[in-house]
Amino acid sequence: MYTDFKKSGVIHKIVQQKVKDNLDKFKTALDIVEFIEENIKHLTKYDFNEPLKAGIAFPVGISINDVAAHFTPSKENNPLINKDDLIKIDFGVHINGCISDGAFSWCPSGKYNDLINISKGATELAIKNSGPDVILGELGGLIQEYIESKQIEIDNKILPVKSIYDLSGHNIAPYVIHVDKAVPNIRIPYFERMKENEVFAIETFPTTGNGVIYHNDECNHFMIEKKKAIKLQSAIKNDNLPQACLGKPSLWKKIYTERSTLAFCPRWFDFEIPETSYITKYPVLKTIDGGIVAQYEKTIYIKSNGFDIIN
Repeated sequence: MYTDFKKSGVIHKIVQQKVKDNLDKFKTALDIVEFIEENIKHLTKYDFNEPLKAGIAFPVGISINDVAAHFTPSKENNPLINKDDLIKIDFGVHINGCISDGAFSWCPSGKYNDLINISKGATELAIKNSGPDVILGELGGLIQEYIESKQIEIDNKILPVKSIYDLSGHNIAPYVIHVDKAVPNIRIPYFERMKENEVFAIETFPTTGNGVIYHNDECNHFMIEKKKAIKLQSAIKNDNLPQACLGKPSLWKKIYTERSTLAFCPRWFDFEIPETSYITKYPVLKTIDGGIVAQYEKTIYIKSNGFDIIN
């Protein structure tokens, strides 16, 4: 697994650098997404006949301004990029399900560069203090203390910076982007520890707002969770699909065969994602007060004597 995580991380770094080298060419959110997806597929040697062997780990997130996470564009909803936008570019690469998850922020005019640098600094601080037996709630405290000790000047106003408390980093397992441990962005009494051979995505979200987010009505990230995937696989095999799926066995087979427990979006299919308990929705997340959000994310592998930055 370590080798496959490293391979996915190398490809992630290459793609991210390609994106940064071409930022001035992107006019819309979909321009960025299609560029990233094409490069991931090329570099992982994505095979339509073996879709789970390597490729895109989850829908590319292009979350702009007060959108904190889980937005990916489509032809119907494709935001233009404006010079003062703060754009979070979040994408993942997988090799045999081993996911490298990473994100960076970009503001074409530079207006929000201070906020972007706070996110980068917070993530780097958290990584520096990671390792075996590190208590995750205490790591969240370091993140919060760093972020909330800062203030920035925007439009001649001095603004305090808050850490979004309801978003966190997470540990990763093959084909599962969120496992059972979180890396909080605030100090909480959470006493789970990092363990050797675990993989964590460390991501921080400073905001000019009050740090509260909500689930928007819009949803374009979906996933079949591991327990539900086992049931769905059995149902497909035994031709015993639930009532909501009757008449659509090819649809379910296509989703499961191409994605299994990896996240997906409607843009990848020529049919609507059905409403069913088998599929979990991950709605677009926005700040409740319109606060602008930055994000910076890296994936790390916990070793006996510290950590390895995967991407």
